[in-house]
Amino acid sequence: MRLKPHGDVKLNWHSNLLMVEVSGPFNMEGANSSFKKIQVSVRANKPEIWARIDILDQETLGSPEVMKVFGATYKWCFEHSCSSVGFVCATFLQAEMLEKALIATGMNLAGFSTLSDAETWCVEQISEKAKNRK
Repeated sequence: MRLKPHGDVKLNWHSNLLMVEVSGPFNMEGANSSFKKIQVSVRANKPEIWARIDILDQETLGSPEVMKVFGATYKWCFEHSCSSVGFVCATFLQAEMLEKALIATGMNLAGFSTLSDAETWCVEQISEKAKNRK
């Protein structure tokens, strides 16, 4: 029996920033569907160096299994020339979970309370990665 996907992402590219508007609580089907959307978008845009910004809504969460899928999406992005992932957290719990993920994985992740701050940080990270490539 296949469940209906819960949770969704809307993707927009702003230059070399992938904006991921995340909505709703996720089940595995929703998480896997979102992962595929991100992969398709990155492959279609073929950015040389880019960053991702996840904009979370109040309901964005998932089970531990779902969170592993999200972690796999971040890993995949870093393997495909992503410099960083910034998060605009809507709740304290999201920010706390992000802090734990950062400590556990060492990935270049950061949480912010505003989109403007996340964009500034991600643009800086892209610039640093570009300098290090030369």
